[in-house]
This record gives sequence, structure tokens and C-alpha cells, in this order.
Amino acid sequence: MPKKAPTAPRKTIRGTPEPVAAAPQTPAPQATTTQTPAPQTPTPQTPPELDAGYFARLIDERMEHAREQISTLTAVIREVTLAAKDIPADDEHDPEGTTVSVERANEVALLAAAETSLLELMEARERLNTDSYGICERCGTAIPTARLEIRPETRFCVECASVRRR
Repeated sequence: MPKKAPTAPRKTIRGTPEPVAAAPQTPAPQATTTQTPAPQTPTPQTPPELDAGYFARLIDERMEHAREQISTLTAVIREVTLAAKDIPADDEHDPEGTTVSVERANEVALLAAAETSLLELMEARERLNTDSYGICERCGTAIPTARLEIRPETRFCVECASVRRR
């Protein structure tokens, strides 16, 4: 409900003015003091000893493999779905009914995993491009090269990854 603007006092029956509600007071603006902004922590940078070219090729190869997996799994799911259309809806008595459903569910789960892997690899490539690759996002230490070779998309060192899983 909108607030009414204050009006002139009205006269009551006895002739005395009726009290008018006071307009709401807004607090006076406080003097601003110049505050220095909190120091920003520098963005961790890719360790200089890390061979960025090698890891760029490794990530690109893994991304291509993930894309191939996604393409293959999508085709398999399409085939299984088309095959399921030929099966009668009453699969209670059909020995192959549950097999088709389970196969499709497995392929869908594999597709989801491949898509997640591709996204993680794309994020790793972006970190490599922005010079923040190979640094643990939790503790800020350098991730060992051997770990990056096994899982180039990793964002955490071994210690922090084990803490996250608990």
C-alpha cells in the first residue's frame, strides 16, 4: 500500500488540530572514509618447470578421445532405442526385455561419464591457456607432474583430492 504524503492538520470536532504523523526520517548519510581494499591474493600461476606444450597436446588428445566416445555411445544408444521399439511393451514375459533396458541404461551412464570427462578436460585446457594449470585449487601447491600425466584434468593434489572424497 503506498504511503500518503503528510497533509495539513485537520480540525477535529472540538476545533483543535489533529496531530499529524511525522514523516519517516531517513538516516543522514554517513561520511565515507577512504578504506584501502583488502589485498588480493595473486592468482597462482602454472609452475615454470611444467611443459605446457606437452600438456596441451595430452589434453587435446584426451578431448578428442572423449568426443569419439560420445559419438560412439550416442550411436549405440540410438540403435538400442530403435531396437526397443520393435519389442512389445509387455516385457514381463519377454526374456530380452530387461536386457535392452539395462543395456540402454549402461550406455546412458557411460555417455554421461564421457561428457563429464570432456567438460573437465575443456576446463583444464582453459586453465592451461590462462596460466593457472597444475596448481591445486584447494591448497595452492603445485600438483606433481606424474599426477598430471595420469589425470591431466585434475584440479587437486593427491592430499586435497583424498580430503574432498571423505
